[in-house]
Amino acid sequence: MKILKYLLITGLILSVTDGQTIKKDGKEVASFTQSEALEMLKARDAQWKGKLAKADSLIASKNVVINECESLVAEIEKNANVEFVLSEAKSRQIKILKTRDKANEEMIKALQPKWYENQYLWLVIGVILGKI
Repeated sequence: MKILKYLLITGLILSVTDGQTIKKDGKEVASFTQSEALEMLKARDAQWKGKLAKADSLIASKNVVINECESLVAEIEKNANVEFVLSEAKSRQIKILKTRDKANEEMIKALQPKWYENQYLWLVIGVILGKI
């Protein structure tokens, strides 16, 4: 729609001038008729349409990549939460195992015979008392 308006306005301007002269450094470089100018404008518009289509496809592909990245981030966050829960469970398990280890050491100390429960000691005392 904008292109048609642009072409109409350009056509009106060119029809008034009947030709376009491009000057560079005060010298006349080229002169174009109305039909030549319109053809150049059409060619330029076709180039821009191609560029716009390419830009639209790039934007669409970038949107797909962004959506995939967002889904990956959500999955990573979910995995991080799972890892956190597992880490907490493992730390509790470590505390429980350390407590159990201390309890086992105390049990071993409690089960070791005391000095007065030594059978050789009583044997020696018995022999000494038997001799007296």
